[in-house]
Amino acid sequence: MQDREKAFIKTLAQSKSTFGIGDDGVLLGDFVVANDAFFEGVHFKREWGSLESLIQKSFLVNLSDIYAMNAIPKYTLLTLCIPKDFKEARELARVFSRVAEKFGVKIVGGDTIVGEKLQIALTILGEKQKKILFRKKIQKGDFLAYLSPRSPLNLAPKQAFGKNLRALKYALRFNQISKNSRFECPLVYPKMIFAFNDIAKAGMDISDGIFVELGRLGQINKVDFELLKPKGEWFYSPEEYQMLYALGAKNLKKAQNLAKKFRHHLVIFARAKRGKYQSLKKNWHC
Repeated sequence: MQDREKAFIKTLAQSKSTFGIGDDGVLLGDFVVANDAFFEGVHFKREWGSLESLIQKSFLVNLSDIYAMNAIPKYTLLTLCIPKDFKEARELARVFSRVAEKFGVKIVGGDTIVGEKLQIALTILGEKQKKILFRKKIQKGDFLAYLSPRSPLNLAPKQAFGKNLRALKYALRFNQISKNSRFECPLVYPKMIFAFNDIAKAGMDISDGIFVELGRLGQINKVDFELLKPKGEWFYSPEEYQMLYALGAKNLKKAQNLAKKFRHHLVIFARAKRGKYQSLKKNWHC
């Protein structure tokens, strides 16, 4: 995140004009509401994938926020900038329709303009369930973990956690990304997420890399973290859209059994401790 972006968010959050900033979404009545932008030249290049895969990823970026707070996606507002050089507007509409249907989401409005680049912003409304999972409630001694697929049925070799940093560098250099890779289109498993949400103390989706997310969790919960495994690509890998969970010691065995049930590894990588966590590295899209 650029310094000016951080300064803007911090200043806005300190004003009296905001409510609920600091989680993946905000709880408003019976709905969790989340918004994310997916802009050409900032988050992706059009050469990186098919129109279908790009639009699907724009949905998943937002859906992961809704799932992270244990809500069921229902509706979306779509704001779309159609590039001047794009001649297949009808096909674009058909793709958005197909992807929305695939994820069980109804497009209920928004705005469209014509501009220089493909820019997508979705505001998704998810129906809340009995438990809402927030980023707060982490205490000293809690364990932090993420999930990574381990079965060929889950495309484990290409969808394994921690490979996106390498995929991003390759894409920036050669304008190509590997088909079915997590960077092209992350596979998200709502049933698994909801099962883990029930036993987790806190959680969030991993969009900017674990090193960034630890900074956010540390600030909200006023704790530091002891890493239990050496830093590597897994620590800096962006756009994973897997869940980062805080688990109490008594639920670790249950979490490991759940991971096996859904053909995933539960990777326990840190433990909360007293102190203040500091992250010095910036995320990739500047």
